[in-house]
Amino acid sequence: MQGFWQRDQQLDLIKPYFDRYYKVVEKVINERDREYAEVFMMAMSPAFMARDEDLKAFEDILDRTSEDKNFFILFLKKQIETIGITKKSRTLCETFKTD
Repeated sequence: MQGFWQRDQQLDLIKPYFDRYYKVVEKVINERDREYAEVFMMAMSPAFMARDEDLKAFEDILDRTSEDKNFFILFLKKQIETIGITKKSRTLCETFKTD
């Protein structure tokens, strides 16, 4: 997980793992203790990229997550919110004009 801490400097190295994250995150939640799961979720999450496929993947996972995983549900909702905010910020930056 350490390699994901410097995302801006190592984007080419970590991009291939983004899709794999969505395949294993639920397994980590179900099979590891909560402390490890929370560190994994935050350190490895590709939400900072704010791609459409990230939004869809988080929404899909949220839809199939049982209510007894409250900490995971809160995390997923926060990631969805973060993606929305990042997308809006990018749009504002791209459309801003300094006349």
